[in-house]
Amino acid sequence: MEDESNENFQGNISVCPWPDDKRWAYSITFDEALSDLHRFAVPILEKHGVPGHLEVVVGQMGRVRQIGESSYNGFKHMNTAELRAMLARGWGVGNHSWSHATVNAETADVELKKAKQTLEEATGAPVTIYCAPGNNSNMNDEALAACRQFGYLGAMSLTDALNRPGDGDLLWLNRTFLHDQGYAPFFSEFDPFRNLAHARREHGWVIDYCHCPLEKPIHRNKDCSAAQLRERLETVLAGGSGEVWLARVEDAVDYRYTRRAVKIKAHERDGYDLSAPDLHPAVRRRTLTLTAPRDFKAAEVDGHPCPMRPHGDRMLLDMDLSSPHRLRLVRRKKSS
Repeated sequence: MEDESNENFQGNISVCPWPDDKRWAYSITFDEALSDLHRFAVPILEKHGVPGHLEVVVGQMGRVRQIGESSYNGFKHMNTAELRAMLARGWGVGNHSWSHATVNAETADVELKKAKQTLEEATGAPVTIYCAPGNNSNMNDEALAACRQFGYLGAMSLTDALNRPGDGDLLWLNRTFLHDQGYAPFFSEFDPFRNLAHARREHGWVIDYCHCPLEKPIHRNKDCSAAQLRERLETVLAGGSGEVWLARVEDAVDYRYTRRAVKIKAHERDGYDLSAPDLHPAVRRRTLTLTAPRDFKAAEVDGHPCPMRPHGDRMLLDMDLSSPHRLRLVRRKKSS
């Protein structure tokens, strides 16, 4: 695995694992993008200040679901107007395939390329996240190679695990199941603390997934209730919103790509050149939070003042790496 705290993080500055030096990150995804999310999930998330992420079966947009023997048949998928309204509320969107069927080399032009283009046209926003339908068989090598070819930055699996800062490949993101119970053979009950303790400990990123929480789970192995969703978010925020970044999936992916790509070179005492020459062109959010000791009171970027803010025993500043910059830190005068 690639270590993102690379040799270019040197001298008196380093790049925070997450914006504003948050301790960990949290996202929540809703597979299928059903209109009934408006009943409970949307107001619950808005009350807690959490942005959601919609995984859209693109060929089903605006339709009443009829896919095989799905537990969600009969529920309506959000249409274009609903999706645009959710993006305007600060939610994100990903491609959950065109048909919720097999994704491989033979079907990639439809399931990944056509679906991505259609969803971008429908929402008016870039789509850089793929969410595998069904199970991890659709995270096969052919599907992920097509994701790279068609400009996806992140691919979400159904592996229940934490995402860590040093994970090497963002085209395999783990998701924590937010369900009433776990699958056989290891049945487990709903756990509002699932994967949170080591996310805090390891500067990790938890991506929850469910479908459409209602009064009771539609399918106990695929969903939680509205009450369980509320309990989960209260648990996520129990340590205080100051320690967790509540992020859209694409924003967290952009931060990690930028953090991985940044090059920091000391050029004089307390002076640094920063650039991200190999950053993927699809990355939109290119701002990183840098941290420096309290010995410094101010910063200049390309000769212009740049605000710094105190954070515990450190100072923080934000830098947009869309272009190279020269940073100079200004030390506090030592009292005699």
